[in-house]
Amino acid sequence: MICLAGSLLPVTALTAAAQPSRASSAASYRQRGDQWLAKGEMERAVEDYNLALVFDPESADTYNHRGIARYDLKDVAGAIEDYTRALSLNPGLSGAFYNRGLARKVTGDLDGAVADFDQALRLQPKLVQAYNNRGIARKGRGDFDGAVSDFDQALKLNPRLAEAYNNRGNVKLAEKNFDGAAADYDRAIKLNPSYAVAFVNRGLARSRLGDVRGALADYDQAVALSPNLLEAYLWRGLLYLQQGRGADAQRDFDQCLALNPQAKSLLERRIGAVNPE
Repeated sequence: MICLAGSLLPVTALTAAAQPSRASSAASYRQRGDQWLAKGEMERAVEDYNLALVFDPESADTYNHRGIARYDLKDVAGAIEDYTRALSLNPGLSGAFYNRGLARKVTGDLDGAVADFDQALRLQPKLVQAYNNRGIARKGRGDFDGAVSDFDQALKLNPRLAEAYNNRGNVKLAEKNFDGAAADYDRAIKLNPSYAVAFVNRGLARSRLGDVRGALADYDQAVALSPNLLEAYLWRGLLYLQQGRGADAQRDFDQCLALNPQAKSLLERRIGAVNPE
């Protein structure tokens, strides 16, 4: 601690003088952490948020932002801890509820995710992505009506949200409403022509409708847009197999395994469903 030469500050004055220094240090580290976060330098962001919390351990925003960095680093449990700590300090922090909902959804805690999205929307009723992600969690719980309602609300708030059309299409696909699903995927692709996942999903809907040529065209486009998208090779290979094009199917299955050797069991199950013994 630096003191003025030849003088001593009274204890009360020393404490008062130290406080702005701690606040300033916390703000500086927090600001630099935010800069690293924006650049995608998550490990450096976490380091600076750690330092910020040394100087200000009661900052809900810092815990929330450190949680974001940890989540991106695949430390989902650590992220949830940070979001929970942020909310204990500031129960009105809608972003922390939303972020914890995302993390809980990833862990498979769909009930917890829905509860967090509920709270985020209570605090911020126009948070479009909260509706979109709550819809995904509701679909995962089998609540198709609730999921569609959420996607509808997301699209009411943002009619250009391609992801919500894709997600609503997924519900319709699960309900075997293949025409409705294809129509939603059409909208998603029109809004985002580079949306590889939507091409895969439209391919699935088209294949269920018997449009083999259209389905293969969609899988081809998905591969062109995203060469590492395993699902595109998987579904195209299965469709090739159904059409008796064994060599083409094998090339796609080989590519699936090249992308993820752990997909072997999934691949075997899918092939078995096409060619049951």
